Amino acid sequence: MIIGIDLGTTYSLAGTIDLDQRPVLLPDNSDKTVLYTPSIVHINGNNAFVGQTVLNMLEQNPGLDVIRFFKRYLGEKKELHIDSDGNVWYPEAIAALVLKKINFDAEIYASNSVDGAVITVPAHFDDAQRKAILNAAAMIDLSVLGLLEEPVAAAIYYGVSQNAHEQNILVYDLGGGTFDATVLTVNEKGFYVMSKDGLTDMGGKEFDEAMASLIQGQFEKAAGKPLLFTGSKLQQLRVFSEEVKIELASPGVKYINRICLLGNDSIEVFITRKEFENAITFEVDRTIKILKRCLSSAGLTEDIIDTLLMVGGSSMIPFVRQRIEQEMPALAGKIRYQDPMKAVVFGAAHYAKMLSSDHSDTDNSDLPSELRGVTGYNIALRAVNPETGRTVMDILIPKNRPIPVKIKRTYYTAPNSGGRMRLELLQFIEEQEAKTLGVLNVGPLPTNKANYPIEITIEYTEDGIIVLQAYNAETGLELEKTFGKEGMGANYLAGQKKIVQKTFINNTL
Repeated sequence: MIIGIDLGTTYSLAGTIDLDQRPVLLPDNSDKTVLYTPSIVHINGNNAFVGQTVLNMLEQNPGLDVIRFFKRYLGEKKELHIDSDGNVWYPEAIAALVLKKINFDAEIYASNSVDGAVITVPAHFDDAQRKAILNAAAMIDLSVLGLLEEPVAAAIYYGVSQNAHEQNILVYDLGGGTFDATVLTVNEKGFYVMSKDGLTDMGGKEFDEAMASLIQGQFEKAAGKPLLFTGSKLQQLRVFSEEVKIELASPGVKYINRICLLGNDSIEVFITRKEFENAITFEVDRTIKILKRCLSSAGLTEDIIDTLLMVGGSSMIPFVRQRIEQEMPALAGKIRYQDPMKAVVFGAAHYAKMLSSDHSDTDNSDLPSELRGVTGYNIALRAVNPETGRTVMDILIPKNRPIPVKIKRTYYTAPNSGGRMRLELLQFIEEQEAKTLGVLNVGPLPTNKANYPIEITIEYTEDGIIVLQAYNAETGLELEKTFGKEGMGANYLAGQKKIVQKTFINNTL
């Protein structure tokens, strides 16, 4: 069986293409009515509880130690949990637990093994974040057919469902924890990304926090003092805030008036839709700024866009649409929703089927024969000019360059280099916000002399992964090199894989 996986910040979904060539969601093994996996984990000894089971546990024990929002930390060596054996759990390993649960659910549902998966990623995910997804899959021996950007996945599903051809599509993808904007053109040959942009720290999580702040303010006003939070109170506030947010986003609902219980304290909470909208205006406007920048990067104007495709649960908040219509009026009549909560995973399922080896015996005439993406950032190397001694930033691959792409560049060793060369790989949209992807160390070299030529090859793959190689420019022979972030090498990953593989999921796997 071939599946698509939407590994989300707050919820994850898996889907496949059924015998009628329709995308279907794969249910939770323990409850077939649950068609998603909350991206939340509780680790207890050699057992990890994942998904809906954890939410059920939180109802009984709101102070339970849980791991949320791990997706925001992928690509970083950030400690998310230390278990009873002293093992440190990092983001890739937590993601692996969620993938392990999804994989198990899929195999139980189909009574068949999962032979491969397409996993979706935010369009603005960088090399380290994408490699973290691949590493998470490798920890559970899940074969990844490819990584697919979430807005592109949604566009594929929209294109297949609506038989959309000869269109310029602008995707607004606002999920639980990330925001993506992507411009694509669709024709009879395939889907072609023209530009993409996004925010890592923007999603429904921010809207929940804005609502929580309003509720906390009412509590403190009623009590006349600051509200002191325990773990259980925070969980109760989080759940109540999300419920109120969803209710206020429902058609026709102008206000909510409900009793909120936090620990032993309770008040009657009254919040209007307008108050909520005022609280999230800044965040919504951040997304619209990115949407405009993405459109500008593609060299297009609003009137050239045929469809503004809204994706993700937070995109369904009425105020989001209202602000877009106010700020980008030419798009007002072009806004479309096509299963915004499922579009990404359904698109991934279609693409997985297309990539699989068994697709030749099925009808894939509606699927794109070609899919071309672009780079999300400027990719540059920072090196020392051997003549001036100054540090320079050399842009090798500019933002929104069609991929795959391979670039070659020759650099020269500095005096007193010790027979080695050190180059820092960077990514950025604006140069002052440059982020280090890792350090390329080349050597030992055949000589210690200055101005020794080294040819650096940088490849940006279809999956958005960066591959670096170094060659002797005089002989063409490949040179020894290492690349990566400090402390995130093979030993780190092997250790994480070991604890993942010995951990049971929900007492069954």
